[in-house]
Amino acid sequence: MKRFFVLMGIAVVILCQMSCSSDEDQALNNNPTIIDGTDGLIAAPIVGEVQLESMYVDEVRGLATKTPIQIITAIEGTSKIIVEAEFRRVQSSRYGFPLYECVLTDEAVTAMGGLAQGMSGSPVGTAGRVFGALAYGEAWAKAPYRFWVTPIDAMEATLYHTTFGEFLAPGAPGAVVNSTYSAVKTPITISGIGNDRLQQLSSHLADSKFNNVEFFSRIGGAPAAPPANASPKLSAGDMIGVALVTGDIVNSTGFGTVTQVYGDKFVAFGHDMFREGKVSLPVYRAVVDGIVPNTEIAYKSSTAYGNPIGTITKDLRPGIVGELGKLPPMINVNVSYLPVNSRQPITTNHKVAYGQEWVIPVVAAATLDAIKMEVNAGTIEANVAVSFKETDNVYTESFRSIASDPFEAVLANMDFIVQSFTNILANGAGRATIDEINISIADLPFILHTEITDIHVIGEVKQGEEATFVLEMLPHWSATGQSRKMYREVKLQIPENFVPGAAEISIAAVTEYGFNPFGNPFAPSPENLDQLIGQLKDLQYDKGLVLVTLATLEEEPEKPEEPSIEEFFESFFEEFFMNLFENLPFPDGELPPGEGEFPPEDGELPPEDGEIIEVIDEEEMMEEVAPTPRPIPITGTALIINRFIVTGTTGAELEILPIVVDEVPEEGDGIPEDVVE
Repeated sequence: MKRFFVLMGIAVVILCQMSCSSDEDQALNNNPTIIDGTDGLIAAPIVGEVQLESMYVDEVRGLATKTPIQIITAIEGTSKIIVEAEFRRVQSSRYGFPLYECVLTDEAVTAMGGLAQGMSGSPVGTAGRVFGALAYGEAWAKAPYRFWVTPIDAMEATLYHTTFGEFLAPGAPGAVVNSTYSAVKTPITISGIGNDRLQQLSSHLADSKFNNVEFFSRIGGAPAAPPANASPKLSAGDMIGVALVTGDIVNSTGFGTVTQVYGDKFVAFGHDMFREGKVSLPVYRAVVDGIVPNTEIAYKSSTAYGNPIGTITKDLRPGIVGELGKLPPMINVNVSYLPVNSRQPITTNHKVAYGQEWVIPVVAAATLDAIKMEVNAGTIEANVAVSFKETDNVYTESFRSIASDPFEAVLANMDFIVQSFTNILANGAGRATIDEINISIADLPFILHTEITDIHVIGEVKQGEEATFVLEMLPHWSATGQSRKMYREVKLQIPENFVPGAAEISIAAVTEYGFNPFGNPFAPSPENLDQLIGQLKDLQYDKGLVLVTLATLEEEPEKPEEPSIEEFFESFFEEFFMNLFENLPFPDGELPPGEGEFPPEDGELPPEDGEIIEVIDEEEMMEEVAPTPRPIPITGTALIINRFIVTGTTGAELEILPIVVDEVPEEGDGIPEDVVE
């Protein structure tokens, strides 16, 4: 019945338009709301493009309280309607510009739930005028719905605002206080994420930059084919979608309303998305599927359609700025996943907007989760290759993880890799514009974890010889055969000048250190992107790396006997008075001992300059000065347990035997001459 009345309303409007008035007159004057709003009907749609004249703050201050105003927005489909409201007052705000307080009075829209996320940016003003964009609503809203409007003055100022990003080198881009109002948030749909992942994703995205948006998981989400009645142009009140990522599995788009169009530029939303200043986001036309009720605030169920029509170039507090025609570059993100039950990897392709690289880990984790089709503990191996626009040097990194849920492991590891280049505070080497990321993930059929349990010393350990040790480990039962033990032979060359005597052999998995002990965390700051790539590669380590250390055991020095109280005070006062007298000034004309010239003992005169007192044999001196090998108290080596993640430490004490030097007997010692060489 509802659709019948709506269609009848559209037909009546079209007939009137053809015989009575122009598109513009019809759009602005003949939009009567239904009399009975309780049956779910809404106003007849506006026909034609909306042309609105801007109304600035000085004129708005002259409006009387309860002046009737209009909101132009889309409720269903691509058609726009006029929603009735009333102006209340101009209020100062903390934003550097005033806000206009208004009240929704349209009974039909109120019956549908009132304000809805996605309405932000809807133009508000008197008939034929726009003084701003619907932007904020009461935090705990009930009818009558009160909302606040961002002035068109502030939104137009964003057209000429120079963002921080434009100053950079050119390239892709204790107390609790409760607020009584909040932004009519931008709903961002995200597909490819199951409902069971929403809590994990919310925890991962816990950042203040998302205060003015709200994520909704949905089925589908990729830009659809355009509807039959879609207009190729953009005007005030139109619904748009701002894409963060599009692709085979993950699609994420934020939806809002256009406030005003200025030739090939437009302003929208009435508040920021992420308040990132300079941005580069593709924008689509969008269709509204209806209003979805919510316990806090309803939201528009929307879908982007067609191809992108332009680029969002600025994201500022008063709203976003878009430019029609020119399309933004995107980052190619290719994820290849090899399930444990397959020989051929499955490859998916996505495009991520510049400045939104935080989505890349989500794409990788969601792709794994979607294709895997189950949640189980296991081992995954991943190889990542990142290419950049500024260099031909490709950064590669591999990681191996054992987790009860690989989703979080991929999310965390990929986030660390991406942030190493895109976080401007972490990357001081230079601009790193990611051109493409290729991620390959493989599921391994076993839980490849092993624990170090023991070390065995094989034979004697002597200076100057190669010693043999056997490392004993206990692997996970899924990665072993009949024997639950793993053994690896370790060869260690003992230096000739290693300190003989008691020593200890220690074995430790590098995972116990939490970093690569062979890397240099104190390396100088990289001067360019290539140096940064090199340093990051140097800090990589394999989680199967094991360190072997041989160190001498030092005998603990004997503790001196504690003095008695009498001995303590005696030594204390003795030292105190000695220091006191040493610091006293000497009488005039007297020199303290050790200063000035004193006559030598027994009447001998000091040698004159250049006089040699003692003649030293040069050969003897060279023998004394010649360096002798310093004793080495510690040595070691390393080995890798391939494909395993190793944990644990162990050690054993042993004796380092000295080199035995055979004494050659001299002639005449009673040994036959033919024996003596």
